[in-house]
Amino acid sequence: MCVPKVPPTEYKGGASNVFWVAVHNQFFALAAMPQSPAQSVLVHKTTLPADWSGTTNATSSDAFQATMVYPAAVLAPGKALEQQVFLYAGPKEYRLLARIESDFNNNIDLVMGYSGFFGFFAKALLLTMNWFHNVLRFSYAWAIIAITVIIKSVFWPLTQASTRSMKRMQELQPQMKAIQEKYKEDPVKMNRKTMEFMKENKVSPLGGCLPMLLQIPVFFGFYRMIQSAIELRGASFLWIHDLAKPDTLFFIPGTTFPFNLLPLIMGVTMLWQARMTPISPGMDPAQAKIMKYMPLMFMVFLYNFSAGLTLYWTVQNLLTIAQTKLTRTTSAKPAPAAAPVLTSPVKKRK
Repeated sequence: MCVPKVPPTEYKGGASNVFWVAVHNQFFALAAMPQSPAQSVLVHKTTLPADWSGTTNATSSDAFQATMVYPAAVLAPGKALEQQVFLYAGPKEYRLLARIESDFNNNIDLVMGYSGFFGFFAKALLLTMNWFHNVLRFSYAWAIIAITVIIKSVFWPLTQASTRSMKRMQELQPQMKAIQEKYKEDPVKMNRKTMEFMKENKVSPLGGCLPMLLQIPVFFGFYRMIQSAIELRGASFLWIHDLAKPDTLFFIPGTTFPFNLLPLIMGVTMLWQARMTPISPGMDPAQAKIMKYMPLMFMVFLYNFSAGLTLYWTVQNLLTIAQTKLTRTTSAKPAPAAAPVLTSPVKKRK
């Protein structure tokens, strides 16, 4: 039985290493930074009175109070103990927070959420985007497009080899079906013979998945970067008024459902790309149909995401389509003949 967890009304953390306490939203932060680290921090849930804002129609609401705790100290007569706390209230702009981190040595830039494996990619993508904007004077939209082109160029050889491998796998499908039919009564032997056949013909079932797997960190890095990059707030491109929000053109009459054009374009490019991708041999027909229409699921998932992320995904799809067409066109040499499937002669018993 699933029991919903009741959030605690009080939280205490730290081990003489509290360098800052902050409250923040998508683009802005309010941080208290003590000159000397606190021993711990105590966060307590409280309720604000109904008239806390000074307006007559205000209602009571929950709030959280944070307290930095220092160890007790004994003061001699006439002595004073002073603790300086610096406040930062402003945008979550990485370069500014990095300067503050350098001055105070307190890692305040972690408020950006760029820690961990995907955070490394998010930070690198943000710095690259700002370099394109500040040095080369690209708009932020064109900076995203330029980064997408560079990433695609880096992965170009791998994606090209993957496309050829998938095409080769499709050509070998009749022989692989023959193996599966021959050894259908012995699944273990069937798998072994199939792997031997693919090894002889120098193909791999994972060849088509590897480029996509390698690009997953970049995608999540883009997602994390765009979710908190204040630089994109209010940045426009074509019909898009704000790259940090969905590109809503209007609301469908009679409803509150937004019409976002860019996710629809992205969905079309994903369907186009899926139709150009060869189906893996041996795939179940139901699974193949799911893979065929999976782009529609991505379109629904990304429909209300920021236009900057959808722009990256759309450009990436268009470049993949162009590369697939170019790879097919420039395949000069025909693929070598597949190794024949040998069948052992049946011995007759006398």
